[in-house]
Amino acid sequence: MKQANLRNFLERGHRPRTDWKLGVEYEQFVTDPDGYPIPYLGADGVQGILHDLVKRTGWKPILEGEYIFGLRAADGRAITIEPGAQIEFGSTPCSSLEQVAAEISGYVALLDEIKQQRDIQFLAVGAQPRVGPEQIQRIPKTRYDILEPYLQSTGDLGVWMMKATCGVQINFDHSDEADAMHKMRTMFRLSPLLSAMFANSSICAGQNSGFASWRGHVWSRTDPARCGLVPSLMSAESSFQDYIDWALDMSMLFLYRDGKCVDMRGTTFRQHLQRGDATEADWELHLSTPFPEVRFRPQLELRCTDSLCPPMTLALAALIKGVFYQQDALQQAWELCADWSFDELQQTWLDAHRHGLAAVIPEAHQNSQRRRLLDLARELVDLCVLMPSDAKYLAPLMDLLEDGRSEGEFAADLFAGEWNGSMQKLAEFARCSEIDATAAGN
Repeated sequence: MKQANLRNFLERGHRPRTDWKLGVEYEQFVTDPDGYPIPYLGADGVQGILHDLVKRTGWKPILEGEYIFGLRAADGRAITIEPGAQIEFGSTPCSSLEQVAAEISGYVALLDEIKQQRDIQFLAVGAQPRVGPEQIQRIPKTRYDILEPYLQSTGDLGVWMMKATCGVQINFDHSDEADAMHKMRTMFRLSPLLSAMFANSSICAGQNSGFASWRGHVWSRTDPARCGLVPSLMSAESSFQDYIDWALDMSMLFLYRDGKCVDMRGTTFRQHLQRGDATEADWELHLSTPFPEVRFRPQLELRCTDSLCPPMTLALAALIKGVFYQQDALQQAWELCADWSFDELQQTWLDAHRHGLAAVIPEAHQNSQRRRLLDLARELVDLCVLMPSDAKYLAPLMDLLEDGRSEGEFAADLFAGEWNGSMQKLAEFARCSEIDATAAGN
């Protein structure tokens, strides 16, 4: 592989504007009725659930040796699992929000079938509400034998990230390098705002964490070399080469040779490339191991939001479409925080994890209309340009902004008050919000 070929992966994400689509990756916890995690192994575990789903759908199982780690449909939809046996649905690239809604509704219907036969539930929250990662069985996937000790060495909450958090990712398109980088740096700038708007992980391991998004806080203390906000990718002049250089100088984790996972910790991809045996598959695998708030896969992938109920997931998709697929709205969104210094942005990002929409924006940028992230959130939603058939999906987000609290803030208030610390109430809150969402595609 030659260095000139490194751009190929990023350029594969280009699509003509008329062909722009959206995709969703949607993670949830699989738990018993009280919110305790269901283990992976066994017919009654997540392993058995995946085999059950293969029988119900006819989709092809994703196997590693004797273990099943997911299933994939012929059209590209997939159900996979994360290191702590969290379950994830991946949609196809969808040409409309109606299609996104239909695919999520179909997935939720599948989960409802499973729930009718098993004493389990699927919780759409950003953090495991009952236990910490030490009480969660890691799935027996070879790459995680390398990833887990690596994360233990680079941050104090990396194992929390692996086994006890869930998020929603939105994948969206770009037309060329200039468009891709403008969208990337705008998304980095909006990360504190989006983290606050969609915070949904205030309760973790049986207690109020003190954060609207405990998951966001976890990511901020996982691995600073490959997570969070990336200064070199946020300047007005940033390019694909900046992204390539950032990834080249990042430590590799693993690669595959002859079907086996090879430990590559301590070697940067630049060093691997200079040795002369790097392949395009190695590069693509390496580009799946950075975890910033937005990355190329090769479409842009938003990574800064907690797991959400399906209506809020669709609201997030609508927000991205309404802002990032409209040039004027995109430019105005960039300008919301364009004059913030990196230190100001970083501190606000951390404050958003703790306080959600109540977080205060940097003092130098406050005025009579703007003081909290809630104020900026309302401005961002006002920028959306959507057809009426798409705009309806913003309704749950509009209701949330009218109330003025993210779901994480709301749950924390209920946990401290009406619920009186009841974990069962939290489980019901996460479970019911998901069931109600099956009508989102109607």
